Amino acid sequence: MSFLREVDLPATFGPFAFFQKNLGFVPNLFRAQTLLPRVIEAEARIAGALLLKESALSRTQKECILLVVAAARQNTYCVMAHLRILLSLGMEEERAEALMSDPHRAGLPGADVALLDFALTLGLRPTRIGREDVEALRRAGFGDEQILEAVLMTGLAKFLCTLSTGLGVVPEFEPGRLRSRSGAAAPGAGPPDIGARGAPEHEKSGPYLRAADPSPDPFPPFIFFRERFGFIPNIFRAQTLRPDVLDAEAEAVGSILLTDDVLTRQRKEYILLVVSAANLNTYCVAVHCEMLRALGVPEETSDQVAVDHRHAGLSAADTALLDMALKLDRQPAEFRARDLEGLLRHGFTEEQALEAVVMTALTGFLNTLQMGLGTEPDFAPRRVFGAEAPTRASTASAAVEDADAGLVARAREGDTKAFEDLIRRHQRRVYRTLMVITGSLEEAKDGLFETFLQAYRQIDTFQGRTLFSVWLTRLAIGEGLRRLGRRNEAESLDDPAPDEGEFRPRQIQAWVDDPETIYSKAQIQALVEGEIMKLPARYRVVLALRDIERLSTEEAAAILDLGTARLRTRLSRGRLMLREALASHFSSGRKERGA
Repeated sequence: MSFLREVDLPATFGPFAFFQKNLGFVPNLFRAQTLLPRVIEAEARIAGALLLKESALSRTQKECILLVVAAARQNTYCVMAHLRILLSLGMEEERAEALMSDPHRAGLPGADVALLDFALTLGLRPTRIGREDVEALRRAGFGDEQILEAVLMTGLAKFLCTLSTGLGVVPEFEPGRLRSRSGAAAPGAGPPDIGARGAPEHEKSGPYLRAADPSPDPFPPFIFFRERFGFIPNIFRAQTLRPDVLDAEAEAVGSILLTDDVLTRQRKEYILLVVSAANLNTYCVAVHCEMLRALGVPEETSDQVAVDHRHAGLSAADTALLDMALKLDRQPAEFRARDLEGLLRHGFTEEQALEAVVMTALTGFLNTLQMGLGTEPDFAPRRVFGAEAPTRASTASAAVEDADAGLVARAREGDTKAFEDLIRRHQRRVYRTLMVITGSLEEAKDGLFETFLQAYRQIDTFQGRTLFSVWLTRLAIGEGLRRLGRRNEAESLDDPAPDEGEFRPRQIQAWVDDPETIYSKAQIQALVEGEIMKLPARYRVVLALRDIERLSTEEAAAILDLGTARLRTRLSRGRLMLREALASHFSSGRKERGA
């Protein structure tokens, strides 16, 4: 039913009885978390306060938000669950189907369409949200209580989508033909087009909504936050229009973040920090850097985790943990069971893997709330993120100017001409990378198309933390390895080979001084490339990047996620292997024989 094992909980378990009574079934999403009952209890309370309680928005309006955000994220599990609920609430199936494709064609009142447009922008491109978006909802007739609920429901949609993806939950109901906003079937669909028309930058200073004086005074959630954090985060102060939600959120923070019995608090803060940084969320980065400082982590370490956790001096296990969290949040379409299995190989338990998924989902929830509410940082941020990805990308050694930054920014805004220019710039490198890995002309051609299709779908997830060319080449390497895997020839490019030590060539003849006395340049190139293709993938990829594409050691190391020392070792070994393979062609003995 899911990626992790489940345990039986008694029929009297409160959350299951609650869901059975209010939904008519217990969602598999919660059954998949039975290794941590306290987490299910916290989630049930949030669901009760946000979704099942009649308040400013109707239940149908809330489910519509959940459905359209899940459909735009192409999350089959959540789409089927919320579609089923909307149908049970009396919505016509044709209208529900239209909602998943384009809310503007679902026959809804104009105000509800505006509400869903806001939720979609916040759910997919939260850095675009500003005060003007909130004012537009006010002009459509929504009050601050309703807008707050729309923000909360969008955060909940992100939370549920992340959880279901991370746990690999099977839908309770027969999946229909999931459709994206473009109207294309999901398996071959392009990216959602929300905001692709290039919305203008709005004024960002907040908070956007009024706050109420909580009653009773002192307000229990505020007491809780002050006792546990030493201050009351502004993200919670901004939600005082819904004290019941604040109660539920305080319980979730206590049950998920502040416990130390599964993952350590420090590891959880690392997840919050690295995912918030990837989401360009200045507020959350500042908060969690401060939390880590209070836990004894040096500011320099937390800063480096935010910038690039792979160069922050973390353990291999912690690095793998943050790799998993980032992939789940930023590349959900690529997330698989093997990503959790990787954590188990690093010594994590299934309970810890589950809590890591929940922490990643909680981070998405909090990031979405902060962006939608416009809350100002509680502390002076050491690093400020803008609405667009930074134009400077770090390599393993130093930050360099990304020549693709302008085109990437335009492509993220939906400029297809800019994306075509990126294809023209990089198609040769992508093709050669795929050719080196697959060893097949046809596979390389097909992989070239698939790589750029992936890049088009995922370009909004590119945050400029590496060069665009590095990010794209990584996609190509992943595509090449998937194709090898289908041929049962999968080979890891990052795990060390069992014999990856000093290489001693068997052929030790001296080479001729001028190989062109024997071969033309074209023949030499064909010989070299042919012998490279015979090497194991871990060596031929390094040779291709360094000696054919002429990338620097640092650039190649960043693409392959290898340390520079290890890459140099692999490059040296690969060159020696190639030299031995070419020895019979270029040796002086061959020349003397006239061969």
